[in-house]
Amino acid sequence: MRKEQLLGSQTAKNGFLNEDDIVNKFNNWQLDEDAQKWLLIMEYELEEIEYVKALKLSGCKTDVQVQVTIKLKEAIDAQNLQVKLVSNPKGFNQIDKRWINKYIEMWNIPEQIVSILKRYTGEIAPSTDNPKDNRRMFANEFTSRE
Repeated sequence: MRKEQLLGSQTAKNGFLNEDDIVNKFNNWQLDEDAQKWLLIMEYELEEIEYVKALKLSGCKTDVQVQVTIKLKEAIDAQNLQVKLVSNPKGFNQIDKRWINKYIEMWNIPEQIVSILKRYTGEIAPSTDNPKDNRRMFANEFTSRE
């Protein structure tokens, strides 16, 4: 196996461990400060929560589902989360694996936006002199008009 393949494999394994950690944190939300902060960010009132159940999903775009039961209400709210492992110190990471053409099919994206997205992802070469990375463009390298 090549060095890049080994790194990719280890990153994937670490990502799965990260998902397990997130599930455990939510399932222990009453004692876990991170989970409490996340629930507040998700706009729940902690004192109104009766029960939280988190589970890891497989075969779905969603990695973790968090089910929150609110006291004195019959409904259970479910939040689907995608857990991303930041694999380098600068924090850059993949947010989706689809090609831009798939988004065109789904959302009928205008051609000018398609061009920007393809240059950003590296599907087509940068159109600026002296790009920071010869493979792709960064958001701050586009013109204000773009």
